[in-house]
Amino acid sequence: MSRHVARRAFSLATSVAPARAARAATAPSTSFARAVAAFAPSSSSPSPSPPLARAFASGLTINGGVTPAVDAVPESIVLVPREEAPAIDAERGVEVRPKDVFGVVEVRSHQFKVSPDDLIFVDKIKDVEVNDVVRLPRVLMLGSKTRTVIGRPTVPGAEVLALVEEHVRDGKKFIFKKKRRKNYRRMNGYRAQLTGLRVLEVRGIEE
Repeated sequence: MSRHVARRAFSLATSVAPARAARAATAPSTSFARAVAAFAPSSSSPSPSPPLARAFASGLTINGGVTPAVDAVPESIVLVPREEAPAIDAERGVEVRPKDVFGVVEVRSHQFKVSPDDLIFVDKIKDVEVNDVVRLPRVLMLGSKTRTVIGRPTVPGAEVLALVEEHVRDGKKFIFKKKRRKNYRRMNGYRAQLTGLRVLEVRGIEE
């Protein structure tokens, strides 16, 4: 390096270093501190009040929460008294008129998309007999050709009527366990107990 280039580099270093040191002494040490200082209100201006939580029609609030449309989630299965249940002929059974409506109903921990005259199998319902009518009030969604209703989490006033058609056992499922080189093998079978429900009516929406 020539003496001219070295002298030029030394002069630049001596002129720039003090300016950088002065800026570092007056400015905040971190980028977070600089951001806080930029958005902090001045001493002369009054501090703004915190925003109020406002509820909208969709259930969302301004602070990110969700307002439910119902106070409490109803039970998933309710037995209908015999005097309030629809009449069922012992020989002909019950006639269900198909409709172009559907509902998404939650039965315990499972969800089913049902329409009138559909047959669904759920975990066995105790204390009910064949030809009993049950209500499924935990309806999460209703729909037709021209309209869709989404619940938060359920649709108020909506329910599904279903007829207990049979109590059956599911096909056998095998559980096989093995540990290699340990002479360990286990084979077990399991058959779940199910209840067949025939959907009679989806209430809460017109066809």
